[in-house]
Amino acid sequence: MARRWRSLAALAIALASLSLGLAACGGGADDEAGGGTGTSGATYANPIIAGQQPDPTIVREGRDFLLSTTSRAWAPIFPLFHSRDLVNWERIGALLPRAPAWSAAPYWAPELTRFRGEPRAYYTARLRRDRSRACIGVATARRAAGPYRDLGRPLTCPPSGAIDPFVIDDEHGNPYLIYRRYRDGGGIWARALRADGLAVRGREHLLLPVTPADEGVVEGPELLRRDGRFVLLFAAGGCCRPPCDYREAAARADRLLGPYERAPRLVLRDGPALRCNGHGTTVGDGRGRRWLVHHGVLADDPVNVRRSTLLEPLRWDAGGWPVAGEDGRAVQRAAAPLGVAQGPPAPATPDLTTPRLDPAWEWPWDRPARAVQRDGRIELRGEPAGAVLARQVLPAADQRAQVTVQRNDCAAGIAGVEGGQDSGVAHGIELLPGGRGVRVWQGPTGGGAGRTLATAEVAKAADPPELAVLIADSHTIRFAVNGTPLPITATTSDNQRAIRVGLTCRGPRASGAAFGALAITP
Repeated sequence: MARRWRSLAALAIALASLSLGLAACGGGADDEAGGGTGTSGATYANPIIAGQQPDPTIVREGRDFLLSTTSRAWAPIFPLFHSRDLVNWERIGALLPRAPAWSAAPYWAPELTRFRGEPRAYYTARLRRDRSRACIGVATARRAAGPYRDLGRPLTCPPSGAIDPFVIDDEHGNPYLIYRRYRDGGGIWARALRADGLAVRGREHLLLPVTPADEGVVEGPELLRRDGRFVLLFAAGGCCRPPCDYREAAARADRLLGPYERAPRLVLRDGPALRCNGHGTTVGDGRGRRWLVHHGVLADDPVNVRRSTLLEPLRWDAGGWPVAGEDGRAVQRAAAPLGVAQGPPAPATPDLTTPRLDPAWEWPWDRPARAVQRDGRIELRGEPAGAVLARQVLPAADQRAQVTVQRNDCAAGIAGVEGGQDSGVAHGIELLPGGRGVRVWQGPTGGGAGRTLATAEVAKAADPPELAVLIADSHTIRFAVNGTPLPITATTSDNQRAIRVGLTCRGPRASGAAFGALAITP
């Protein structure tokens, strides 16, 4: 698998100088007027952002493209990526550095847009005082790259729940919020917005009901304007548990509130190497073409662990319906619109010589990691429940992560962290404070000491001692101390796999640890 990913990275080519062609409130404009894909014969390869990066959303500001994805139970909330060519992406931060006071995890389906020219991020979260309630929030910014400031209250929090927001003007220029109703039959609904887009008004309107063919789900709406009609893109089927059967579909209407006619064919279905594709958002390339950014999983992923961000060419058939990929099948490789080369992915190992933490570090949404980086090491403050500073690792058959513990007032270590929907489980090894012993443990990343799987003494003290986890196929985890393997193997659950590596520090708040010589290698 690692060889295939290296091949993808080598063959992938970037897209450059592209534009969204957005309408005033985030709806697509009629900008698919023709144009070519470049003459260099270059190609790009999917995924454009590998890892667990579902529900992508994108906006353009000048020459810059900003893309964000679902973060579920991890913070900073909604990772933010930057590109100038739509294929080479750099993680630069997040939309929300911390959880708004009214909200709780999971955080998913952000929607970057412009409302009357102002950058906005509409998103889904739970209501903190009633975590059974799915709500839509909104944050504003002066620049699409942020910083974003949350409204301080949910935009809407109906009893039936509301998720997957999208904002667009109707045929009269009135703004509407489009969303999936979470319960009570589901379906895609619309509700009018106040003129400033910061409050809902009026009653709900059903745009698209769920049919038996949808297998209980229609979600991830985006609306485009084309030839005087509203074209609704949406996902149907199961996205997130095996066996997944997600796919992208379309419907259209003369008026925003319908009635909607469904397309006779899917917009996007499985391809030879990529499956369960959907929850798309579109972007114009400035040469008259539009592309679909969406998520999907590798065909050889048995448990749908990583929903990566993918890119497909989008065209319109003779009947005026959108078709993505290669005649409706997700592509592994396609012609690059502008023929700009895609570089290799960022290295898994962060640079510890810089004065700031790498933006790819994450932590549990309700337990911010108190960490700094200086003098070539990371200092992590302790928490009784366990501080966790984690980062995703790229798909590979095997991963090795090792780190030296330069100071440990707390129980300090390294762990493989499983990637559940809303919470994960960690399997780690930690150096006990004040002694030469190590502890292998298993427990929730959300807090708690977990249970001890094994203990061992460090036969010969190293200066500083080195701890390592070895993750095979994201499924089995082994442990080593100072290069010596321990005779114990941990196995992840069937519906979760270890897709993050985390530094851990369990102890009083006044305690802490210092880590150096971190290396993450496939």
